Amino acid sequence: MITASLALALPACAPATPSAAPVDTATEVAICTVETFDRFIERFSRDAAFQRRTTSDPLVVERYDTDAEPEPWRVESNVALGDVAWPVMPSLERLADSGRTHTVASGADGRMDVVIRTPDTSDQQIYVFRQTPCWQLQRVIDESI
Repeated sequence: MITASLALALPACAPATPSAAPVDTATEVAICTVETFDRFIERFSRDAAFQRRTTSDPLVVERYDTDAEPEPWRVESNVALGDVAWPVMPSLERLADSGRTHTVASGADGRMDVVIRTPDTSDQQIYVFRQTPCWQLQRVIDESI
C-alpha cells in the first residue's frame, strides 16, 4: 500500500531508463512530461488519470467547518490519494458552462495558484501547485461557506 502510494506521488517524473545513480534536479526537471505550467494545468484540468499521477500524497485540504460553534472555522487535513474524489479539479474549459471563472497567479515562492470561483458567492477553491521538481498539486483550499 505504501509503495503504491509513493509510486502515485512521483508525478510523471520517472527517468526514461532505470538507474542506480541519483538523478540531479536539472535532469529531473528535463524528464517531466509537461514542462510549462500553462501546458501542465491545461492537461491537469481535463485528465483525471493525470491528476492522480501529479497530486501529492497526502493532499493537504483546507476547508471551513460550517458546523463549528460559535462560527465556522478553517480546518486542515491530510487526505490520502485513495480518499481523494477524482477529478480533484474541474475542467477549466467547462467552467463557463456552470457560471464559474478561473484565474492563475504565481506566488513569490514559485508556486502557482489556480482560483476557481462563482462570482458574487462564497464558492471559491484555490488549487496550489509547486514544482517538486515536476508540477504537482499540493494543497486545495476551499473557501466556500
